[in-house]
Amino acid sequence: MPLDALTPDYYGWGPHKQNSNGKLEANGPFAYAGSERDANGNARGWSAGAGLLSGQLGPNGEARGDVLQAQGHFGGWRDEQGRTNVGVEGDAALARVGIPLGGALGPVGFDVEALSANAGAKFNEETASLGAQANLIAGSVSAGTAEHNARFGMSVGVGAAGRAHYGDSDGDGVRELGIGADFGPFSFDVKSELLGHAWNGISSAGSAIGNAASSAWDTVTSW
Repeated sequence: MPLDALTPDYYGWGPHKQNSNGKLEANGPFAYAGSERDANGNARGWSAGAGLLSGQLGPNGEARGDVLQAQGHFGGWRDEQGRTNVGVEGDAALARVGIPLGGALGPVGFDVEALSANAGAKFNEETASLGAQANLIAGSVSAGTAEHNARFGMSVGVGAAGRAHYGDSDGDGVRELGIGADFGPFSFDVKSELLGHAWNGISSAGSAIGNAASSAWDTVTSW
C-alpha cells in the first residue's frame, strides 16, 4: 500500500525547492523547523535542520550535495526525492557530494563525504534501513540501471547499518529486491529485478498450489 504523500509546513527556509521540472532541488543556505502534514492537514511528523546546502542538484536531480548541514526527522517526512519516509533519522555532514557519470562507462556514480554521521530507523516504498555510523571520510562507487545495480564503498569511521531494498523504481510491476550494509570500513548495496521475478514466480506457484489444495479439499468434503 502506498504511503500517504506529505507536505512540509515549516517555519523558516526549508532545504528544498521545486524547480521548473517539478523536481525538488537543494536550497542554500537554509534553517527550518516544523511539521509534515497529510492531505487532511493532520501533522504526521516533525522535522528541523540548518545548513549551507542539502539535497538534489541539477534540473533532474542528477547529483547530490551537502555542505555544513544537520537535520533531524521524526514520524513521517518527505525527502528531496519526494518520497514519504516513516521512522526517525538524524543526519549531519561537513561535506558530501554524489556525482553520476555516463558515456562509455555506462551509468556510474561516485560519492564522497567528510566528517559525516547518520543514525536512524526508517522505511519508505523502496527501502527499509536501521543503523548508526560516523565517518571521518568515506567514498563509494555505484553502477547499473533501474533494474539491476550495485554500490560498493569504503570508509574510515565507526558504526554499522543494514538495508533491505524492495522498490519498483521503473514501475513495471516487478520489484528490485536486494540488501545493503555498512560494517567496519566496508559498505555495499546490491539489488536486481531478477530476484523480483523469482519472488513473483514463487508467489504465483504458492497461490496455484494453495488453490489446487483448496479445490481438492472441497472435492473430498463434498461427498
